[in-house]
Amino acid sequence: MKKEFSESLTSAAIQVIGDHSAKGSADQLPEVTGGSEPNALQPSNNHPVLQIDTKSKLSPKSTLAVVSAVILMVAGMVGTYLYNNKPWQQHAAVKTAPPAVTVTTALAERRMIDDDLIVTGSVSAWDPMSVGSEVGGLRIKTVNVEEGDRVKKGQVLVTLNSALLQTQLAQAKARLASNQANLKKSIQPNRSEDIRAMQAALAQAEANTAQEQAHAAQAKVNLKDANVNASRYRTLARMGANSAQDAEAKQLAAETAKEEVASSAAKIKAAQFMEAQAREKLLAATHGGRNEDIAISRAAIAETTAQINQLAEQIAETVIVAPDDGLISKREAHIGDITTAGTPLFSIIRLNKLELRAQVSDLDLVKFKPGQVVTVSATEEESKPIEAFVNLVSPQVDPQTRLGTVRISLPSNAGLKPGMFARADVRFGRRSAITVPVASVITRNGQASVFTLEGDRVSNCPVKVGNQTDKYAEILSGLADKQTVVVQGARFLSDRDIVRVSQ
Repeated sequence: MKKEFSESLTSAAIQVIGDHSAKGSADQLPEVTGGSEPNALQPSNNHPVLQIDTKSKLSPKSTLAVVSAVILMVAGMVGTYLYNNKPWQQHAAVKTAPPAVTVTTALAERRMIDDDLIVTGSVSAWDPMSVGSEVGGLRIKTVNVEEGDRVKKGQVLVTLNSALLQTQLAQAKARLASNQANLKKSIQPNRSEDIRAMQAALAQAEANTAQEQAHAAQAKVNLKDANVNASRYRTLARMGANSAQDAEAKQLAAETAKEEVASSAAKIKAAQFMEAQAREKLLAATHGGRNEDIAISRAAIAETTAQINQLAEQIAETVIVAPDDGLISKREAHIGDITTAGTPLFSIIRLNKLELRAQVSDLDLVKFKPGQVVTVSATEEESKPIEAFVNLVSPQVDPQTRLGTVRISLPSNAGLKPGMFARADVRFGRRSAITVPVASVITRNGQASVFTLEGDRVSNCPVKVGNQTDKYAEILSGLADKQTVVVQGARFLSDRDIVRVSQ
């Protein structure tokens, strides 16, 4: 191809020179002959060429024009050739052609496998307890325990300074005594001598009433006698036995007696009124004060009593004790600190019982039952496995993570501590599953997949992997039974690569 291209360029250049020379000075060009003169150019079989006399001369301007035209034409033809043929791309395509990768294959087979599950989680207290002060603003006086100490129920952990509360309690008790005295005064506001004076006043009022009643009776008798005398004197005056003046005097005496009877009745009413007032005063004095005053006094006593009970309870709370047996896991109490109500001072592992809170997927959560035996160990290789049991299975699953919590009770000799990361091996029995060699499973960007073989090309199939052993991996989804998968060489493949199966 290169030779033909060179001959084409040579022919084109001679043709241009010949055309130009013919137009410029026809007399300088020799005739084209078929002879073989020593100074004539011989045309090739494919490209006829004008024979030019080498002895003829061209002018300098004509020569420069011819050379320029030839250069431009050659450059254009070279560019056109490179653009149309692009020989470098052909060489690159030849160089990047991938060779076939030699691989080994195996069939995806269904087999019986151990239905085991490994779950992980953090060790925490079975029932954590936070112990704090219910009274704020008091200074810590003594701290009697340290982290890691075992405590018994009722054991004193911390004592607070109760001097201020003791003073407030004494003040409340003094107010209670005052309120009790006020109640007595409300019930019986009068002294004994006042009551005796009221009793004497009542007796005097009763005597006055009796005296007025006696006077009224005497006035009635006098009225009766005066009426009789007045009637007798009127009769004698008509008979002439006495004078009319005597009869008028007796009549006047009868009218006076009548007025005395009316006056005695009014005095009796006044005496009876005074007697009634004296009796009511004495009754009020002997029966106590008003009911309203008594109720107010009793309410004050009840309020003060409640304050005393509250202060007594707060004083009792200045001695902070352990609510149950356990292990001190954290101490925040320090001598001299000022307490805040509700702020924990100690964290206690109740009964020193720990548990592993494992996070389990929603598909595996249904397999767990309370009382199921599991094997727990720390993540370190040298840790010794221990036997534990499932205590509680979470009744709900997190809607975001699709994980539920399985609480596994740990024995006291587990050697684990709160906050440690541990694993639990659970065996549910045996079951049938599709398996492939472990080497055939590759993970890229967090996605597990296998390469299946179709003819001489492979296809990348994302799969979901279950349990794994040293030899086989369980395929939960993404692969059918008896499909051919690539084992050795899978990590070097891409989708749709051509492979060669090793025999």
